[in-house]
Amino acid sequence: MTIKGESKAEQEIKKVDYLYQERRYGAFSRSVVLPEGLKSAKAEATMEDGVLTLTIPKAEEVKPKKISVKAKERK
Repeated sequence: MTIKGESKAEQEIKKVDYLYQERRYGAFSRSVVLPEGLKSAKAEATMEDGVLTLTIPKAEEVKPKKISVKAKERK
């Protein structure tokens, strides 16, 4: 999974004898290898207070298969 974004910020301070302006811009990306068994099609992302939260549900685990074993009688 790769997350890409960019940040932009501007700051301006006006005083009687000077003007201060600052502009910041930057792009970023992060890649993470996810384990198998996730439903990536149902992934959800939320951002609150600058924190990105990803929610990716797990796929239903494969149920174990039960096999009956019959023992032969010895003669």
